[in-house]
Amino acid sequence: MTKFIQFIGGPLDGHQQEVSENKKRLPAVLHLEISRNTYRHMARQPSEPDEPTTSRATYELREDRYVFIAVRKPAQKPTAR
Repeated sequence: MTKFIQFIGGPLDGHQQEVSENKKRLPAVLHLEISRNTYRHMARQPSEPDEPTTSRATYELREDRYVFIAVRKPAQKPTAR
């Protein structure tokens, strides 16, 4: 039997991820780096090299789904003047 876990809210809203682990053994909190490659991976498309992280999303496991908690933009690198 295939098991899926759904993401609610945030940048992965509506995504269903197949899981092979018992859902009770999944991490309580996920901190995920989001980039264009995140969406390519979900669409089963090849990744592009050197795609920058656009944000970091935090999801908390609640029952049988991951619920969006927060998003944080990555720190900007100082530019030379």
